[in-house]
Amino acid sequence: MQTADLKFLRISVAGVRGVVGQTLAPELMIDFAAAFGTYLAGGEVLVGVDTRFSGEMIRRAAVSALLACGCDATDLGICPTPVLQWLVRQRKAAGGISISAGHNAAEWNGLNFINADGAYLTPQQGQEVLDIFHSHEFERKGWRGVGKLQQGEDATRKLYLDALCGYLDTKAIRAANLTGIVDPCNGAGAPLLAEFAERLGLRLIPINCEPSGIFPHDPEPRPRNARQIAAIMKPVHAHAGFLFNSDMSRVSVVSNVGETVTEEYSFPLVAAYLLARRSGAVVTNCCSTRTLDDIAKKHGARVIKTPVGPAFIIASLLEEGGLMAGDGSGSVAVAEFSPAMDGFLTMGLILEAMATQQRTLAKLIDELPRYHIVKDKIYCPAAKAYRAVNAVRQHFQRQGLPLDLTDGVRVDWKDAWVHVRASATEPLVRVICEAKTRAKALEIAAGLEKVVQERVQA
Repeated sequence: MQTADLKFLRISVAGVRGVVGQTLAPELMIDFAAAFGTYLAGGEVLVGVDTRFSGEMIRRAAVSALLACGCDATDLGICPTPVLQWLVRQRKAAGGISISAGHNAAEWNGLNFINADGAYLTPQQGQEVLDIFHSHEFERKGWRGVGKLQQGEDATRKLYLDALCGYLDTKAIRAANLTGIVDPCNGAGAPLLAEFAERLGLRLIPINCEPSGIFPHDPEPRPRNARQIAAIMKPVHAHAGFLFNSDMSRVSVVSNVGETVTEEYSFPLVAAYLLARRSGAVVTNCCSTRTLDDIAKKHGARVIKTPVGPAFIIASLLEEGGLMAGDGSGSVAVAEFSPAMDGFLTMGLILEAMATQQRTLAKLIDELPRYHIVKDKIYCPAAKAYRAVNAVRQHFQRQGLPLDLTDGVRVDWKDAWVHVRASATEPLVRVICEAKTRAKALEIAAGLEKVVQERVQA
């Protein structure tokens, strides 16, 4: 692997992802899957893929490594990550591997490791897998001890929908006679959305809903990618639109008036609904919208902040016995259903909120405390990313401002906040700023982008 290619490989406690043909090669996938299989020391491992063209190549490499370690592998084929996570827990499997790069572009792919709880590996578990990977001391069984491979049945996915629809108030949703537009970006959610909608009594209008792996836009649920949904909301008299990433772990919404709402508000929409009905702590990362803090305060709920990444958020949710978890990427998990960021669940709960409260989606959004948020990416070689973030820290220290160093650097003012960190999934520095006015958010973000660029170019 050439040094210049390292920026296209991201290794973390949650797994590994990179650009296929540059850093993500079969031998690397074999070693990572072998490290995971060695860590599990046997048992059943569920394996699912999203629809990316490279999925089959990576699936075969991962399955071979698991079998060589003595693990039994169950191949689920195309399977949304939250469905795989639910099935791991229900089948009492040893773990799971979701082959997906989630919100990254089509050239990316990776391995995401799931523990026996159906959650992402905890930071401690992930570190153990990384230690095994770096030691290169993998379990290798003789011919009698090689694991067995079986194909997953389609019925297993139906069990997930049975459980989800049993959790939701499907009666209320059906009675509301809603129309919804969905765009799963031709990803792993495409095969299940029609049946899910039918069970909810939802008149479904699907776009980009073939599991072809051809992404018509970036598989990231952000307003810029929701324009197709927004364009047809009014003509078809739709009540809600839902935009998903490639593995169904993230979702953003489009309101009935055609507003492409920031993905930051997916979690607050669910939190506002659930916290009005039950108590419990809310877990999120250190750079999600202040809207969530305002909602939690209104309902007297504790907010727990973690470093960025689903592994940290879900681990804290389980450790603290929280009610729900999520972040500003459009990810939501509800502990009593599954410790998984689940786009199907998020969609269902938003529809349920609309139905039971007899409010339009636009009305539910208008009831949220709203801010203006700016999210910028500054492409940066991995070797310089942390130095760039450190330059931001020194910039604020010279001003005498109090810093939150939970993950990267965060500074809060009365009417705004900003967060700067090195991305764990892409070769860039992320700058997120939120303020009462868009002009204020843009001004703060622009100033910090200049600090980062100076370090990158140095």
